[in-house]
Amino acid sequence: MKPQAIITLLLMMVALCQSPTMAAAETTHAAVEDDLQAWLTPIAQVGDEKSDATRGNLLTPVARFYRMVDYRPVWVDANGLRWQGQILWRAIMASSSDGLRPDDYLFPALAEPWNDSVSFSDAIRLSYLKRYVQMDVALTGVMLTYANHLWQGRIALETLTHMGFTDQPARSRDLPVELAAAVKEDRLSAFLEALQPRQKAYRRLKSTLKQYEQIRETGGWPAIAPGPSLQLGDQGPRVSALRSRLNLSGDLTADQPVDDLRYDQGLETAVMRFQYRHGLVPDGVVGRKTLAAMSVPVDDRILQLQLNMERWRWYPDSFGKRYLMVNIPDFTLNVMEGDWMVRRMRAIVGKSHRKTPTLSGRMTYLELNPYWNIPRRIARKDILPKVVSDPDYLTRQGIRVFDSWDHQAPELDPTGIIWENLSSRYFPYRLRQDPSDVNALGRVKFMFPNPQSVYIHDTPGKALFNRQKRIFSSGCVRVETPLDLAQYLLDGQGWDRTRLEAAMMSGRRQTVVLDDPIPVHLVYFTAWVDADGTVNFREDIYDRDRDLLIALNHRHSDMIVCSNDAMRNHLMAVCSPLPTDPNAIADASTRIASAIESTGDVAGDPMTGL
Repeated sequence: MKPQAIITLLLMMVALCQSPTMAAAETTHAAVEDDLQAWLTPIAQVGDEKSDATRGNLLTPVARFYRMVDYRPVWVDANGLRWQGQILWRAIMASSSDGLRPDDYLFPALAEPWNDSVSFSDAIRLSYLKRYVQMDVALTGVMLTYANHLWQGRIALETLTHMGFTDQPARSRDLPVELAAAVKEDRLSAFLEALQPRQKAYRRLKSTLKQYEQIRETGGWPAIAPGPSLQLGDQGPRVSALRSRLNLSGDLTADQPVDDLRYDQGLETAVMRFQYRHGLVPDGVVGRKTLAAMSVPVDDRILQLQLNMERWRWYPDSFGKRYLMVNIPDFTLNVMEGDWMVRRMRAIVGKSHRKTPTLSGRMTYLELNPYWNIPRRIARKDILPKVVSDPDYLTRQGIRVFDSWDHQAPELDPTGIIWENLSSRYFPYRLRQDPSDVNALGRVKFMFPNPQSVYIHDTPGKALFNRQKRIFSSGCVRVETPLDLAQYLLDGQGWDRTRLEAAMMSGRRQTVVLDDPIPVHLVYFTAWVDADGTVNFREDIYDRDRDLLIALNHRHSDMIVCSNDAMRNHLMAVCSPLPTDPNAIADASTRIASAIESTGDVAGDPMTGL
């Protein structure tokens, strides 16, 4: 919002509070507090019961806040904004620096005079309350909404379970009580600052967001005209535009001229730096994919930064002293110790129709020479057609057949089964692949029990790690150097590399429990900033940026003040979303639902556990 608009709003609020009608009807502070207490006390008491009914009442936290401040107006009085209100307003206007939208916290009453007849969601007419008191209650609702968004995001995770977590401690805090304490102790600014995520990754995104907004204010980066690939030795106006583009994004070093028409080695290095930051092949040639990445408008990159800042609000302030992080769109597994990455290895993640989920867990053991109990869905859809066309397929792959999924089920002779009589709808058997060089899990798998039965494992298909876009698995995560990972995890347990290699070559299945279990986080970040300030962007391979944006734009209002024309005169009504094409909402819901499909029958089966 522009500064002129902010000043206009503030003046309007002062004028509202100082209107002749209000001045003429001014009552004592005690009368105001009595009115507030009479109205809000029953709501606060019901809120103490914490029933399902109260969780849906947006006035409950407001009522609890006023009880903590003795039912006194906090933000405004008959003369306009109080100093606490000024802090609130400055915070709302600056919320864009945290990737939030100030307009989400503004309501129609701030843009035009209030209607004389104000209705509330509980159907109680409160026209006897002074208008500045009504404004104060409304601003309390604004503050609590903003505080909650700043702390844990605008989207409730349970509504987007594909963005949820496993084995994470519940995050809860009593924001009305904390806000009241901050007001009474004159530390409102510190309270708001403490609500922001404390992860350094979030802070770096926030700093980068400011830089990109400055680029937008100067007109964004220049367009590079379509044409043939640009490479070392080329020259002309397109090369000059390329230099300007890379200079704005910080890829061109300060010692490189911006107006040079030649594609020299310095420019080639800058192109390679850009390609590395965007997950492209760093060949120094501006081909179709590189030009497309350079042509993404700065507005889109700003939105990408904002969406990933939103994701960080879903996580705790610390992932642990050491942990494993798989960033799905980056196709990497990073071994982290504090804020330092000590190992990095390429990874393969799930296909677009068998997505790797985002989750957190604790790795407790690993399995050398594991069995692969082939998931039902893979057995029906992938293995069965191969067996029908090639009767020797199971034998060649070391896959055995069992009568059922019962642990005691007898083994069957595959030649005695009429495979043509089976189908994707009828397949009663369990298939198990024995340890071997062709076992789909390779020589080791790393287990962090979770409801989706997802794990990290080796693979015989090493050639796929040379691909830039590695979406080939059925939901689990394959790592390129599993022996390095196993050696790191078992350090101090008497397992050096020689012992590990010998155990793997033996072919004997063996379970090794970790003395020190390690947290595992499968995350989905399409934008992040390295510790050295390098800004990275990745393709939204599962359309989860899009799904999150849809959810943000179609979420139900959690404000106690309405923002749509149909409810303009209902100050405290629970609002519905803005009118939208029903077909568009249904389509969006379908897309979101498709992204939260369980991968449990895709990724693996818990039968291979301890």
